[in-house]
Amino acid sequence: MVISLPEKRTALSNYLLWIIFIFYILLLSFTINRHELWGDEIHSWNIAKASPNFSDLISNSRYEGHPPVWYVIMWTISKFTHNVACIQFAQLTIATLVVFLVLFFSSFPLITRMLVPFGYFFLFEYGVLSRNYAIGVLFALSICLIMHKNFKGKNLLYFVLLFLLSNTHLIALLLACSLHFYFLLLKFQEKKKPLIIACQFIAGILIFLPGLYFIFPPSDSQLNTQFWLDKMHLKEQFMLLIHPPLRAFVPIPAWWEYNFWNTNFLIELQNKYSIIKIVTASLLLVLFGMIFYILKNNKKSLFLFVANLLLSLIVSFVMPLTAQRYAGFVFIGFIASYWLYCAETPATKKHTQLIAILLIIQLAGSFIAITKDIKYPFSNTYKVTALLNEVPQGKKIVTDYWTLNALVAFTDKPFYVLEMHREMSFLKWDTELKTRTQAPDFYSEGIRYFFQKEGIQQAYMISIDSPKYISDRDPKLFRIYNVVLIDKREGSIVKDDNLYLYQISAFDK
Repeated sequence: MVISLPEKRTALSNYLLWIIFIFYILLLSFTINRHELWGDEIHSWNIAKASPNFSDLISNSRYEGHPPVWYVIMWTISKFTHNVACIQFAQLTIATLVVFLVLFFSSFPLITRMLVPFGYFFLFEYGVLSRNYAIGVLFALSICLIMHKNFKGKNLLYFVLLFLLSNTHLIALLLACSLHFYFLLLKFQEKKKPLIIACQFIAGILIFLPGLYFIFPPSDSQLNTQFWLDKMHLKEQFMLLIHPPLRAFVPIPAWWEYNFWNTNFLIELQNKYSIIKIVTASLLLVLFGMIFYILKNNKKSLFLFVANLLLSLIVSFVMPLTAQRYAGFVFIGFIASYWLYCAETPATKKHTQLIAILLIIQLAGSFIAITKDIKYPFSNTYKVTALLNEVPQGKKIVTDYWTLNALVAFTDKPFYVLEMHREMSFLKWDTELKTRTQAPDFYSEGIRYFFQKEGIQQAYMISIDSPKYISDRDPKLFRIYNVVLIDKREGSIVKDDNLYLYQISAFDK
């Protein structure tokens, strides 16, 4: 059979995409295998596996300020196994599905499809790290996939995906709102009846309400509305508005820093050299000019991007989006906008070249993050079992509130938390925890209470806090008890995820 040239190109393109897909899976699998889970990753897991039923899961996760989709996934896995490594398998599966959609179902030109998977967010932040972000990207791109298709049940599937997207994270809810604006504009363009459009608008609002309910935690949560209002400093946060788009489109860490994560090389440099502020502002103007040029011929796509950006900046007044994982959804909003643009209008050669520039910048950030995560320990919390093995048999073990995450995740049993004066299986960000952790001498008081309760004179403590930090935080502990550092595990990329083993004894009278 004679194959025409376009068919040859299609066959070659598909073959190349499968090679890219397999390479992505291998690279992501290797990096995830070398990545050490850190506090926030295992915190969600501890909540899920400690919740005996679904209602308890919803109740416990309410204190997080996050909608429940990721916790439901974790909870479902925990019904079959308590092996913490399974959350990384779930993350690998989700990230792989995201890239599968980009490679084989997106409307992007071939070179764009090839570059997207290896950018900072698709490979590292939403690829390697097991959090509730990649699942949001999966739902968002699934919406892009069906937006311009016609099939029975499309609207039902669209609203289901919109509901799921809005229930993964606050920033995913913002993107869901922006995608729904696009959807309504599309229906208006298709000359649908005003009543139908109005009903779909109301349906969107109703779908977003559950997500909003979960984002605003109970009044006795540490993360309640008053918590964020107290943190508001409008002048300072106005100056930080430049950070989300900069982190989204130039996600290149300060590569000279050992603790590189959540740094940005331009932000770090402009703190030292004022001239860099002018460079940064100019760079952002150029980047936004490129984005406007790319999307200007499709007002719906341009509106989607601008709406998501503005909503993100508005939210950042209350919750500063100064971490890469938050700012990344500004970039995901752009990817969604360009996907929908290409679904209606074939990308020009000029557009493809400009997009390639944006994606190459993403590649640079990804390369730095991946190589450092492979080379150095992202977190040392996984080494908690090695420290536990150094505790003499029969001796009591205590911990502090944040270190509890590591102990419970890697041993699957509760531990005595000094601040709370009781054993716990997970942390609940309620006002009791806030009050206890703000006490000036919770280490010494916690040890005193524990010794009295158990009728002992010695215990071992595992903490993420160094001797200097504990001494500064509670100097009373070192005055009234003999505190000896037995062992430590330092060198974590995440600054607060090192481990220390202490022996604490009452002084001989």
